[in-house]
Amino acid sequence: MLGLLATVAFAMFAHDNAEFINDMNEKLEQDCSFTYTGKQEVRPDVPHIAVDNKYVYFSMEPCPKGE
Repeated sequence: MLGLLATVAFAMFAHDNAEFINDMNEKLEQDCSFTYTGKQEVRPDVPHIAVDNKYVYFSMEPCPKGE
């Protein structure tokens, strides 16, 4: 029963955050990594998972420029 609950919770998280997860995977392919940025207001043009739907603390931007 606990396994089923965990599976459902993960599926709901993945569905709700699909845009963020896709953006994160693309940036990982470009050698980006998460960096602590401190408390910043959400930018609507950047997929995110926010605290209180207002603030982010980690970002994958800027990415290193390709050569």
